[in-house]
Amino acid sequence: MEKWARRYGRSQVQFLMVCVESAGVALQFGRMFDLQGVVNSFIPSRGYMPVGFGQLGCSGFVISDPHGYFVSRKTRAYLQYGENAWSHVEELLHRNFGILPLPPQRAPKRKKAEEKKEVTENEDILSPNWVLPSVGVSSMDNEHEECEEALALLLRHPDVEALTKVMELLTEHFQHEESLMKASGFGRPGEKFSPYANHVKDHERILDIGCVELAKHQQPNSSVPEMKCSEASA
Repeated sequence: MEKWARRYGRSQVQFLMVCVESAGVALQFGRMFDLQGVVNSFIPSRGYMPVGFGQLGCSGFVISDPHGYFVSRKTRAYLQYGENAWSHVEELLHRNFGILPLPPQRAPKRKKAEEKKEVTENEDILSPNWVLPSVGVSSMDNEHEECEEALALLLRHPDVEALTKVMELLTEHFQHEESLMKASGFGRPGEKFSPYANHVKDHERILDIGCVELAKHQQPNSSVPEMKCSEASA
């Protein structure tokens, strides 16, 4: 969203991020992702939660016109459509409002030290120099690092063994993370429409994607243990 906000400019589109957990979490996200173009906000109480519909996490975006009328209540979800999910948002902005990204502006020439500093501060998560941010829980940080290393290995060596290792780590990590969220009450577990419920759905989508890929490439007599989608997403 931050990259979109900078590409389109606030004069054309307002990209709004609404935290449904607390002001503290909203501020943490603002610092973590250096939100400057995005309008970073939060709801002060349960009474401000949307009624009837809404989107959380990677499930899509809500788009409205300048008068508050909805153009889309749910754009395509990234975990289902990949990069096409972003294209769908841009297509809706162009088709309904004639809005396109602003042309890139030539910045004044700067010293190499300044350029290097900016690259480090605004590093993309796919860059090898990107550092995984801490979530404030040491066990989760350690598991995130393990998952990141396994995913990096999978990118370098895309085979069944590497994917199976990723699936095993993700399954164990997701179960642990969900149990911690439940125990602490984080994300309001037990409610149908909540950050916790949406987070669990994202976990299930990720595991289902991995299971489908494993099923495509796993050999009948393989020494790698078979993983069923129903077991992974339970």
